[in-house]
Amino acid sequence: MKAPTEMLLLIQALLCPIELRCPATGAPGVHGEVTWGKVNGELPYAYSILQGILYLKDVKRMDEGIYKCTIRTDSGLATVTHVHLKVSDFVPLFGGDDYMELKPLTDEQWSDINVKISFKPKSPNGLLLYTERQNENDSDEIVNYLSIGLKNGRVIFRYNIGAGSAELVSTYPIVMDEWHKIEISNQPSQATLLVDEDDAVEQDNYYFNTGEGISSIINIAGAKNKTTMERSTFEQPFIGTITSLTISDEVVDFGENTMAKSANVQKDTACSLRLCQHNSICIPTNVHNGFICDCSTAKGYEGEFCERKILKCNDGRKEITCDPGTCEYRSDGTQFCRCPIGRYGDRCQLLESEDDIDSIQFNGETSYIVLPKSKTLRNFSLKVEIEPRSTNDQLLAYQASDYNPKRASYLALAIRQGKFVYLYSSSDGNIEIESDEVQTNVSYHLDLKRFGNRAEVRINGTKIPTRGKLSTFLPGTNLFIGGVPSGITVNRRIGGAASFKGCISKIVLHGKNINLAEILKKSSHDVTVCKPQEIQEEEDFHMPFIWTTPIPTTRTTIRITTSKYPRVKSVERGEEMVDEVETTDTRTLPQERIKPTPCTGEDCTVQCTPDMCGDHGECEVINGTDIVCSCRDYYDVKPIEHAAKFDGKAFIVFSIDDFPHLTSEHEESLSLRFKTSSSSGYRNIADVYCIEKVPLHLIFWQGQPIGTPLKGDDYMSIGLSDGHLVFSYELGGGASQLISTETVNDDREHHLQIRRKGRDGKMIIDEGAPIKGSSYGIVAMLNVDSDVYIGGVPDLDSMTGGLHEENFVGCIGDIILNGVKMDLMANAIDGQNVKPCDQWMAKKRWSRNKKYR
Repeated sequence: MKAPTEMLLLIQALLCPIELRCPATGAPGVHGEVTWGKVNGELPYAYSILQGILYLKDVKRMDEGIYKCTIRTDSGLATVTHVHLKVSDFVPLFGGDDYMELKPLTDEQWSDINVKISFKPKSPNGLLLYTERQNENDSDEIVNYLSIGLKNGRVIFRYNIGAGSAELVSTYPIVMDEWHKIEISNQPSQATLLVDEDDAVEQDNYYFNTGEGISSIINIAGAKNKTTMERSTFEQPFIGTITSLTISDEVVDFGENTMAKSANVQKDTACSLRLCQHNSICIPTNVHNGFICDCSTAKGYEGEFCERKILKCNDGRKEITCDPGTCEYRSDGTQFCRCPIGRYGDRCQLLESEDDIDSIQFNGETSYIVLPKSKTLRNFSLKVEIEPRSTNDQLLAYQASDYNPKRASYLALAIRQGKFVYLYSSSDGNIEIESDEVQTNVSYHLDLKRFGNRAEVRINGTKIPTRGKLSTFLPGTNLFIGGVPSGITVNRRIGGAASFKGCISKIVLHGKNINLAEILKKSSHDVTVCKPQEIQEEEDFHMPFIWTTPIPTTRTTIRITTSKYPRVKSVERGEEMVDEVETTDTRTLPQERIKPTPCTGEDCTVQCTPDMCGDHGECEVINGTDIVCSCRDYYDVKPIEHAAKFDGKAFIVFSIDDFPHLTSEHEESLSLRFKTSSSSGYRNIADVYCIEKVPLHLIFWQGQPIGTPLKGDDYMSIGLSDGHLVFSYELGGGASQLISTETVNDDREHHLQIRRKGRDGKMIIDEGAPIKGSSYGIVAMLNVDSDVYIGGVPDLDSMTGGLHEENFVGCIGDIILNGVKMDLMANAIDGQNVKPCDQWMAKKRWSRNKKYR
């Protein structure tokens, strides 16, 4: 029998009950006895029919198919209708008092542990997964265990693989009610925790033995008994959805692979969010997002979410030219332009001879290019050089958490009301940043960066002021440049979302140049080669701006000169005098004054241009003829992941999220290594003890935000006074100062450990005797709102209230905040003038007992 083409579609998760109602029931004149059958098959074993309704108990994969309902009237006539049943995966939703049990890990899986979990939490605390191996002769003795869960929003992986309990903690807290991905591995040499593909924490294993004992069941989201829950080391079950679990590259089927589950476990409701576009079918599935989209009912659309309109070069109503090519059909019925030799592009609009493409043109209507989705927005960088042909509202770049325009978080660059606009939305709120008015036929260099929860926008090298911090979201869409495909709708805050009209000559994503020729061939739509405009005589013109990216070390010379065209770099040595600045592979300039050729006239005023101080440089005009370049971040010839050199003008900034102060009940810890020969000028230690405000060389600072002068507010500080270390903190009742008796400015490496719990503090130097102290008053909570500054601050007087007079000079490395080791490049959200510490370039190994070797 041929299946009907149109029928009622029902979707039910595996092992869940369902009711099938006859579609014709209740229709005028249709009444009588109801019978059910299955097309091309038998009715399931466990079924019942009550008042014409077909009941299926705990549906299985084999129950999927088309069911026929027949209503036979007293006159003998029959009305036949059909119901199509799809059986989907079971995606569990846990309410905080639930659990699931899976079969135990095999000996082979214990020997090479690899687990991936995708989930969407609603609470910052809870158990995700726990399993153990028990002693064969004593079931109360736990030989090995794995425990994964959340504590205060951070992912924690605890385990014992034969050497005692160990723990890995994610660097960043995760966002509630968003999809996240965890991957853990534990091998004989190393344990690793990876969160959302960018937050990686590693730890060496010095002993590995998982071959003994009896493996027990895997507990998911909770445990059946209280004893197992306590052994998991997490206090409460998980609340939220676990969409996918993969063990040793095998995806767990939460329906068929489940040994037992509590009665309260519900099925997830992600499909109710309507993330599948254009009337496509949402099917719950054990994948990262918890569902897939079936585009069979979304006529003319394709893509992960059925969001993209299928290209049609001839749909019978409107023929779109293929230029010299022909419109043909694929085997699946879709159409494409077959291009003749020497032509390529989705419309055959490009010539093969144009492989060396300097600029691409967008038509302002249907043009766009598609880049892969970013793994993270925590460290995001996008740079484009554009030349607008219109100032109407238009989209320059767009990426979102999903394709639902009403609820999705998003990041966008646009032209709106004649101005460049940066727009960002996450679960914390929205930010919009506007520039000055845009001019047509003028080149602009747009530079967007995100560090942690902060953003930085630069236009032609000038930083646009930004305020506020919003959490990151996990990208769920591609990164679209110049527009979006037909069918995709963006959030209304962004505006009309018309395609960009103009030319783009440079795209740099995460520090890598995008090959425009390759993009045109593979990932573009209605984009052509941009022909340069003719430069009229006696008019100023602008040469293409070249962004720098890390390449093998070379010697490069930047020449700055003045002429009739002050924005054009000289490329020849004539008789004119020029100054040279040497740069290295990352094109950062030393902080020094650059003097152009003396001259007279209006054109002699020096201006900062985007390329004058390199990709990571700050340019500042001192007067009409002098500028100063400062390294804005912390880039140099060598990496500084582990140790950095500070010259009194440098600093590194970590987010407040890396060192929060949430309660006075828990002990906070900080440790670092340093070496210095500097001194603040005091001649004896008695001076240090006798004055109330101690001028210090600043090593560590956390106080109030920039722009808020320190006037009796809380702070935490580490500094150097006459060679003595001073650890100080103010909680509101009077500052505590812990001062070392020995000097440490001997140009030798020293190890500093700081502990604080409430009012009580402790300082340990080089494993020596602890120096203890307490702050005054009864207040025990540290209330600071600023980020963490290492080595210095931008404004000593205002930010530290005169407590510090100079920034640090020397080397600082191996910084650990609350047990989490900081990468001085990857974890930092800002910095200036920091260079590698040559004496500390050898990477130290970090073992689980927190000793260096």
